[in-house]
Amino acid sequence: MKINKIIAVPAAALVLTSVCTSCGKKDNKDPSSKSSVKESSSEVTSATEEKTTESDSADINDYIDEETPQPALWKVTDPDSGSELYMMGTIHIISEDTFPLPDYIMDVYNNCDGVAVEYDISSLQSDFTQYQDYLMQMVYMDGTTIKDHISAETYEKASDALSQFTSMASAFDAYMPGMWLSLIESYSLMSIDNMSADGVDSQFISLAQQDGKEVVSIETLETQTNALTGLSDELADYMLAEAVDDAADPESLAQAFADQYNAWASGDVDALAEESEEDELPDELLDDYADYMDIMLYDRNEGMAQKASEYLKNGDNYFFMVGSMHFAGDRGVDDLLEDMGYTVEKIK
Repeated sequence: MKINKIIAVPAAALVLTSVCTSCGKKDNKDPSSKSSVKESSSEVTSATEEKTTESDSADINDYIDEETPQPALWKVTDPDSGSELYMMGTIHIISEDTFPLPDYIMDVYNNCDGVAVEYDISSLQSDFTQYQDYLMQMVYMDGTTIKDHISAETYEKASDALSQFTSMASAFDAYMPGMWLSLIESYSLMSIDNMSADGVDSQFISLAQQDGKEVVSIETLETQTNALTGLSDELADYMLAEAVDDAADPESLAQAFADQYNAWASGDVDALAEESEEDELPDELLDDYADYMDIMLYDRNEGMAQKASEYLKNGDNYFFMVGSMHFAGDRGVDDLLEDMGYTVEKIK
């Protein structure tokens, strides 16, 4: 089942980053408290390093067909002012052989004043308060726990999976299913050799910081976390059970991520939309899935297009980069900008 990978990977990249940046412990064991959030994350990171050395693994290079990435690139022009903006489709999961990217990408980067990314995840590493706020947005504040929102069968299945990485799995009961989904998916990535969750946008954030270029976030952290918390209970239950099954099969997981990588590396962003396989969902979840796609993708596309328009009007020389899925289909950021009157040319 591919739907959970398409939806959860961007958020998983944030979760994995936040988990890996935490350190230290407190005595307060309240799972909804800030100190417990920090302790739980630290415990999980340590246990993960031990467990992943014992588990089966697969090599993503065995499934990658595109050896030389040629990611999609668009040039957007304001016909009134002549302002230009270059946009690139990125991917959050990369091969260790992805970089360096081709000259037509690096030329745009070298000529820009800064990079505009979905969200500057490096800020979570430098701003602990922001990191805590991010985690707390995924904690139930109404007195319920995840047990009240998913089936007992799925809870047991997911809890057993988390227990492979931490003795404090029960501390995560206060978190919403989207957090569990992303944690399990993040850990499953560690069973795939020669693959990194330090995606294309993260690489350019680091490069821009080294080069003294500006890094701006296109979205707010709240928009990013909405992609984790917008699942209905029924859809979350289904996707969480699927994620656990996927994590137990590293070879199939590597193939699925390689399929996404191949689509990105070939510049075929529309192929990513086909990965969702909505027809595999039970009929009773189709409406829930459509609602969630609005939250996770289409509403965000509109916000991204508005931001790109703002950069064009201001004459900002940013290299605009968001996940390739945001350009897929006929409701992508590029299509929305064209509908707004901008000239959009796909260069690659």
